[in-house]
Amino acid sequence: MDIRRLSLWEGRYATYMSNGTFSALIEDQGEVVVELTSRSLSGARINALALPYFRGTGAGVISDENSEWWQGSAALYQAGGCYFTFPSFSSEHINSVNTYWTLRRYGTEEEHGGVWRLSEMKSREEGNRFRLEKVDMVLPGHPVLYSAIRVTNTGSEMLTGSASWHSMLSAPLLETGSLISSNARYWTAYALSRRESGVNRFIPGAVFDELKHAPLVRGGTADAGYVPPPTGTYDYLIGKIPDRNAIGWAAVNNPKCQLLYFTFTPHAEDGEILALPNVDIAENYLGRMDAPWALFDGATPEIRAVTLGFNTGPKGTANIAIEPGQSRLLLVGNGFMSYDNPRIGLGFYSTELTDDGIVFKRTKSWALMAADHRFTAIRALAGKLFSGEE
Repeated sequence: MDIRRLSLWEGRYATYMSNGTFSALIEDQGEVVVELTSRSLSGARINALALPYFRGTGAGVISDENSEWWQGSAALYQAGGCYFTFPSFSSEHINSVNTYWTLRRYGTEEEHGGVWRLSEMKSREEGNRFRLEKVDMVLPGHPVLYSAIRVTNTGSEMLTGSASWHSMLSAPLLETGSLISSNARYWTAYALSRRESGVNRFIPGAVFDELKHAPLVRGGTADAGYVPPPTGTYDYLIGKIPDRNAIGWAAVNNPKCQLLYFTFTPHAEDGEILALPNVDIAENYLGRMDAPWALFDGATPEIRAVTLGFNTGPKGTANIAIEPGQSRLLLVGNGFMSYDNPRIGLGFYSTELTDDGIVFKRTKSWALMAADHRFTAIRALAGKLFSGEE
């Protein structure tokens, strides 16, 4: 097990966490996970996450001499990787991705032998006062980064907003023939927002039961779970996680490289836990023509990526309400591994939660991702760290 601090760029620091076969690299700036790495069957170390060509490396977008190119947006300056957003996507106010987080502590967890880090950020804006505390954890033998986030309303008014977690994925994990899947149902396709320039592949406003039956703008249907050759389109889809499911999940499976990315979160609320009831998928197949996704507005798109995530509602909604002094806890796991059963590359039909982890099944074939899908270890550790006992 390994955990250490790194200086990446001027004024930009990060924490490296590894169990020898799986590693994560988390920046203080925006608390963005910039690397989730596993080895392929051929031995290469592969980062599942997208780091767009336009991602900034300076102290921040405001001080960057090319700030206007990023439209002065800290979120665009920090684009890519894994990230948590709260209380909104807006760059007009302090939120979790457009400000600097403070690393409080890091170390080794004795009971399971894992490594962990504790970070924090605060907003003192009038009417937007909150504190976020975040614990990240890597356990021995698990190709998973576990994250626990506590949201506390530090103001005197009701704190409202929306929370989400996203992972932006690209090559070599993502390529033509990769498979996207989820246990969500009742998908809705959304139109591009007013700030986005592009073309929809699927009919905006359309509702469909499964990804493989997504209605096309040009007529007919297509499998939204199959990554096609570049289509020049951009689509944003949201699906509802059925109430019977213990976890919500979404995955990208690369059958050629036999690589699997799997992100998951608890679905059932238990008072303290704030569940993220929806899965969202953004499919950008060279379909964003607005800068900086293109060199200038209307130019040739430069980015091909799929973003998997969870949310409490579409952009612009305020569906979380936290009383003054109260806290809620969110939990997310992000796993990335190679598998040696080529039949799983054809796609898995079901998942099974076992004491050893998550089993991906295709008829009589299967693959196992060692994972604590109940989040037992990180919940116990976060409880101690948030209370100051550890």
